[in-house]
Amino acid sequence: MLKFCPIKYFSITFFILVEIEVSFLRLVIILLLFIFISCSIEDETVYRINVSRFHSLSQIAIDSTQIFRNNRDNTLNVEVRYQAKTYNATYDSIKWEFPGGTPYNVNDVTETYVIYNKYGTYNAKMILLKYDTLNYGNIRLLVDTIPITENLNIKYKETNWTTYDTNSTWETIGSNLTYTNINSIFDNNNPIAIKTNFTGFDNKRVRLKFDFKVVLNNPLVSSTYTNSQKKLELKIDDFTKFTVSRVENDKYYSVYIDVLNKDAFELKFEVYPSLISSDWNIVNNNSNSPMYNFIGPNQENYLIGYNNLTETSSITIELNDLSFGSSDMKNLKLSDTTKIILPQGESKIMINMDDGLPTSFQVYDKNSRETATSLSNNEYFYRLFIKNLTVEVP
Repeated sequence: MLKFCPIKYFSITFFILVEIEVSFLRLVIILLLFIFISCSIEDETVYRINVSRFHSLSQIAIDSTQIFRNNRDNTLNVEVRYQAKTYNATYDSIKWEFPGGTPYNVNDVTETYVIYNKYGTYNAKMILLKYDTLNYGNIRLLVDTIPITENLNIKYKETNWTTYDTNSTWETIGSNLTYTNINSIFDNNNPIAIKTNFTGFDNKRVRLKFDFKVVLNNPLVSSTYTNSQKKLELKIDDFTKFTVSRVENDKYYSVYIDVLNKDAFELKFEVYPSLISSDWNIVNNNSNSPMYNFIGPNQENYLIGYNNLTETSSITIELNDLSFGSSDMKNLKLSDTTKIILPQGESKIMINMDDGLPTSFQVYDKNSRETATSLSNNEYFYRLFIKNLTVEVP
C-alpha cells in the first residue's frame, strides 16, 4: 500500500519549479544577449563609411596668380576671386580651403572671394564630395581633391622711386625704373645713396629681386666691359649684401637677395664715384693742371691726369712743396730734377700711389686703344640703372 508523503512531494515540486525558473532566466538572458548583439552589429553597419577617391576634370579658376602691391608696411587688403570649373562633374557637395586667407573654409558654393592681408605665397584647394549607398548601412564616400595649379603670389613691386631718401639726384623713367649719372668729379669717395624702409614681415624669409645695368658714357672700342672699379653696393641695415664692379657694358643683370629673420629692415643702394678731386697737379712751366684720384677694386689708389699740349713738354708731379720727377720715364722720385716728357696733343698720365705718394707712372698718347686721353671723353663716367624691384615672401 502506497503512502503519500507530503514532505517528499513538496521537495520534488520545489525542485521542478526551481529548474523551470532557472531555465526561463537563462532563456531571457540569451534573448537579451542576442538582441544586444544584433543591435550593436546593426548600429555598426549603419555608420560604416568607405572612403575612396574619384577623378574629375575639375579645376580652380583664379583672378591672377601674380598680384603686386606697393605698401612697404606689409598691411594689405587684397581680394582674390576663386571659381570652381567642374565641367559637368557629378558631386553632392563642395568644400574650399584657403590657408592664410579670410575665410579659411568655404562650403557649398562654386564662386567665392578671399581676403589676404600680407605679402606671401598661398595655396588653395577645392574638394568635391559624392555619396553612394551600396546597401543598407553601407555608404561609400567619393572624394576628389583639386589643388590650385599655380600658387597665388602677392608681392611688393616698386612703383614710387621718388619717395626714397637720397643725397643726390636720381631720375625716373615710368614707374619701375630709376637711374643716376656719375659724370663729374666728386670731392670724396662717399657714395650716392638711395634708401627706404620695409616693415611687417614677421621674421619670415624675404626675397629681394631687381635688375641693374651699367652704361658707360664713353665706352672704349677695345672692350665691351667696364673697369673693375666698384660701381654699386646693396645694403640691408647697412650690411653689404651685394657688390657690382666689372660687368658687361649696357647689359641688364638680375639679382636675388634673401633677407632672414627680420620684421623690419632698411634697403639701401649705394653708387660710387669714378673720379675724385685731389691736391696733386701736373706742373708745366708754372702752368698747373689738376690730377684726379681713382680708387681701384681693392682700394688701391691712382692719380690720373689729362693734357692737351701744343708741343712736347716736360712736366713734374707736385703737391705743395713736394715735386716728383723721373730719370727713367717709369719710376718717380722726390726732388728728381729730371722732368717727365709728355707728347704733343691729347695724352693721359696714370700714376701708381703708395702710402699717398707717387711711385711709378705710365703715359698714353692720343692713339692709345687702352684708354681715353681726355677728361670729356673718359671711360670712367657711367650711368647706373635699377628696375623691377620686387619684395616677396617665398
